Amino acid sequence: MSYPPPNAPAPGGRTAPLQWQDGGRAHIDVRGLPAPQPLVAILRLVRALPEGTSAVVVHHDRDPMLLYPELAELGWGATRIEGDPGEVRLLLEVLS
Repeated sequence: MSYPPPNAPAPGGRTAPLQWQDGGRAHIDVRGLPAPQPLVAILRLVRALPEGTSAVVVHHDRDPMLLYPELAELGWGATRIEGDPGEVRLLLEVLS
């Protein structure tokens, strides 16, 4: 089950990220959230993932430059993947 559809716009006034599972991966949509909420939410999710979960898809509306060094400290990397127009979609994975 995929909720919301990946191309759904962020509802106005949203104050929390949307999270769901799809294709065996955790997804988090932080579009429309003011800084630093996206960074905090993504890091919170990565730290709370069950053992064995090694990939997260992030739906963002900008390139989260401050996220990358934080992920590296936790042993994670980020790769930009194809997303909807105007969306920055990242695949976060545990570095081996």
